[in-house]
Amino acid sequence: MDGPTARITGHEGRTSARGLAPTMTGPRSTHVPRYAVAFGLMRLGLLTPDTGLIGQGKGDNAFTAADLGSDTASAYCARDAHRIPAEDTAQNFSFSPAASPRIQQTVRDSSSIARLLRQSRTPAILMLAECSSQLRQWETAVLADAPAVRRTQYMPGVGHHRWNGLDDNNARATAAITAFLQDRPAPLPNYPTRAEIPALLRDHK
Repeated sequence: MDGPTARITGHEGRTSARGLAPTMTGPRSTHVPRYAVAFGLMRLGLLTPDTGLIGQGKGDNAFTAADLGSDTASAYCARDAHRIPAEDTAQNFSFSPAASPRIQQTVRDSSSIARLLRQSRTPAILMLAECSSQLRQWETAVLADAPAVRRTQYMPGVGHHRWNGLDDNNARATAAITAFLQDRPAPLPNYPTRAEIPALLRDHK
């Protein structure tokens, strides 16, 4: 998405596990006053992400999976609410709260890239997760504006975290991307096409 797209409203994909998954337990850096104040001011836009109060490296090391709360659950389908993998080690969890607000701020403040997308001739694939916690309108705006998007894959059974270690989700995502890169037939239907965008949005898929 680009700047103007970041400000649009709309709906998410199918129901995610937000509000359904058990509350994550464990230590939280946001219980430490200095971190809590710094992260809170960053989220409110009152403190820049590159502040000296808490550096990106320190924030990355201090932040824990429990600090994310329902954000992690929103990346999974509702049906997986009670089997979300624990993201509690350096091997499967790393998050920089300072970098995240910086990226969000950069996106919001950027000018539209729609014209450049329309001019692009680099073949692209667009993957839409069934239970995506992202606005569908962000994704469909790219599909509508970028003729270089040659293939669209609607991934059933997964949320924002397509590679999540559950069932065969990792293998299915890998197969879709590999087939595109090797210019082989897609493992899933090419859906939605540009003509199917209105129906996709109307049906809240």
